[in-house]
Amino acid sequence: MMKFIFFILFMSFMMISNKMIMFYYNSLFFLTFMMICIFMFKNFILINISMMWGLDYYSVLLMMMSVWIMSLMMMCLSDFKMLKLLVFMSLLMILILFFLTLDLIMFNFLFEVSLIPTFMLIIYWGVNPDRLSASYYLMMYMLLISFPLLVYIFWLYYSLFSMKFMLMKLLMSLFEFEMWSYMMIYMSFFIKLPMYMFHVWLTKAHVEAPVYGSMVLAGVLLKMGSYGLIRLMEIFIKSSLKFNYMIISMGIVGSVLVSIICLNVLDMKKLVAYSSVVHMNLMLCSLLNLQKMGFLGSYIMMVGHGLCSSGLFYMVNMYYKMTKSRLLMLNKGLINTSMKSMMIWWFILCVINFSVPFSLNFISEILLLMSIMNWDYMLMMYLMFICFFSSVYSLYLFSYVQHGLGYYEIQNFSSSLIKEFLVVKLHIYPLILMLLNLMMYL
Repeated sequence: MMKFIFFILFMSFMMISNKMIMFYYNSLFFLTFMMICIFMFKNFILINISMMWGLDYYSVLLMMMSVWIMSLMMMCLSDFKMLKLLVFMSLLMILILFFLTLDLIMFNFLFEVSLIPTFMLIIYWGVNPDRLSASYYLMMYMLLISFPLLVYIFWLYYSLFSMKFMLMKLLMSLFEFEMWSYMMIYMSFFIKLPMYMFHVWLTKAHVEAPVYGSMVLAGVLLKMGSYGLIRLMEIFIKSSLKFNYMIISMGIVGSVLVSIICLNVLDMKKLVAYSSVVHMNLMLCSLLNLQKMGFLGSYIMMVGHGLCSSGLFYMVNMYYKMTKSRLLMLNKGLINTSMKSMMIWWFILCVINFSVPFSLNFISEILLLMSIMNWDYMLMMYLMFICFFSSVYSLYLFSYVQHGLGYYEIQNFSSSLIKEFLVVKLHIYPLILMLLNLMMYL
């Protein structure tokens, strides 16, 4: 694990002398393949550097996905920008340390520090003036709701004198939990996920962020919330058993309502952002019922949704550069333009978004639905609506963009699509390859 951290530090120092953007994303691709060679074919429970740092089953793929998506973000850059690359590398270092830490104080610190590069991506490289309000929404939601968790962590520290995960799993069974303590522990992760009713910051941040900001936000940063829930539910299992049913009810109803909202959205970026809220709420419900099947399905969903939503945001930005608009009504008839060669990739990403058989998202959604129906079969009607509406708005997004009478000003658009082809393929190929070896998730 230390070799990966030193590799990233080496890349950061190389920015002083090496101005070739290709060097950095190729180095990150090499780092990803090095991780695959080391970890993917090993059966391990926990690899420790110390009591504070280690790697386990839930960390491996999320750490690899962070490096992979960061390299795809660098491919989106047209030229070398020192500040931008430093923000990317600092965010990558924070993400890797977050997935490696086994100490609750460091875990919370890295969770909060990840907001700073995200805030910079939106406020410095966003396009619209509304990026200021989106940045403030992001900071206020995260910092204000996370403060009670910090207070509770310090109270635990003075009670236990240790914040190591392995020791806390043994000691937390001695504590009794009330509703207020449950909300203090989990609320910051519910908002990061985001849970329905606290999802306003996500749509604003996605709409105002540049393409690489949306890619890392959908691909990795949302997964920090679900990963944090997995970590804390292993420790505070008594409080989870006592109060999880309320959040499951809100999550299921919220998924249905947001699915209906998706049918009325005209902005393509907002539609993809709202579809992320639907999937994350479904994953939240599956996590909170505390079944092995639900944890497995949620883990696969983190990987599948991270790659799929990142690819969708990239293609939405590609269409935006051509038409100068994200509105569906101005992006009709693209099959009649020079972008028709990208239609098949747009179709693949749209159908993966609603979990078409046989995709990685399909496997994860089957496991999610089975775990939720095992918890309470009366939720079957809500799950039917969620699956139906997901397919409706995903196919609506594909067909409305590709078919119909085209907007006349884009008919003569021409561009070399080599880089675009490569970035989209590098989103889709991992989804296909990981489907071929599902045993690695067990």
